[in-house]
Amino acid sequence: MKIMIAAHSGFCEGVERAYRIALEQTKAGRPVFMLGNLVHNKQVVERLTALGVRTVAGLAEIPPGSRGVLLISAHGVAPEIYETAKQLGLDVIDTTCPWVKKAQQLASRLAAEGRLVVIVGDRGHPEVKSLLGWSGGRAVVVENEADVNKLSFPAGTRVGVVAQTTQATAHFERLVEAVKRRAADVVEFDTICGATTKRQSAATELARQVGLMLVIGDRLSANTKRLTELCAATGTETHQIQTVAEFDRRWLAGKQTVGVTAGASTPEWVIQEILAALRQ
Repeated sequence: MKIMIAAHSGFCEGVERAYRIALEQTKAGRPVFMLGNLVHNKQVVERLTALGVRTVAGLAEIPPGSRGVLLISAHGVAPEIYETAKQLGLDVIDTTCPWVKKAQQLASRLAAEGRLVVIVGDRGHPEVKSLLGWSGGRAVVVENEADVNKLSFPAGTRVGVVAQTTQATAHFERLVEAVKRRAADVVEFDTICGATTKRQSAATELARQVGLMLVIGDRLSANTKRLTELCAATGTETHQIQTVAEFDRRWLAGKQTVGVTAGASTPEWVIQEILAALRQ
């Protein structure tokens, strides 16, 4: 059996940067609080927890006077979080991915120009929530064409479209066209990150060459979910797994080639564990 690994997979620069910064903060000797998951990967979060990092769902969970460090996740947060954290006496360490920062700035600028910001993304995802915050409430989220068709664009409505950074390019382009059919004044900005595009292209190219495709990554990871969908769309048998414990050897029956890729928030040690199981 031949094992083939996608040219681009695993930690992207933004996730690697966030993880490195978080590790540095665990050595500072102060309480470290993580607002939500630093990245969408259970194993990464567990490692940080073992080093003393405490995950909180909101700032209200942080004890008053803790004088600790607040880690902003790679997905970003709404602007008011920064001010509230400072009022609580917390040192804010921002690990927001630079690509997400760019999308946030565009959402803010488009809203300031008086445009309705249309965000192509997964409703409820932390990154999308941050984009809503940076738009100052002048935004709507669309996940598919049905969502676009429900929108009302009164005459004179000026629209600006941005994307959650882990969306598929073809999907974003379809929804932009759907918006343009309903609104006269539309500007769009493809804010999908370069790492996402490279991973998606490499994964689909590989999926077309193999009999089985394994996508490694957390169930919460939007970019991993997208990789799984794109690989499956090629017609190749595709399975997403988080850990080696989920690997089922029965999938290998009759397969001559196996392709492997991993989401941008999947650490190398998890990938290597699964590759070792395959090689056995």
